[in-house]
Amino acid sequence: MEFEVFGYKVSIEKKALKDKENGEMPNDLRWALEILEKYGKKLPPSPKKIESAKRASKIKADKAKEKVINAVNLLRLQGEEITPYKVAKTAQISYNTAKKYLQKIMDHN
Repeated sequence: MEFEVFGYKVSIEKKALKDKENGEMPNDLRWALEILEKYGKKLPPSPKKIESAKRASKIKADKAKEKVINAVNLLRLQGEEITPYKVAKTAQISYNTAKKYLQKIMDHN
């Protein structure tokens, strides 16, 4: 088995891995394996995972934008001043999210 850690290739024989299963492994090798498992390089995400993450992110952003629009409309109906803080409180979202989408909504109108 071959691992890459910090740009160095490290190979471990199959016998050593079998010994690990039996608990008959030298401490140095056990520690090396723990380090490799913890810090070894991971494979990049698959295109399917990337697309799925993009879709999930868009859905989340759309929901936040909808909450901001609803909060703005509610505040207008109540005749209150529209501030990021009030929008965040009304929509039950974070201040930064409210500020981000409120800015986009106000620029769009």
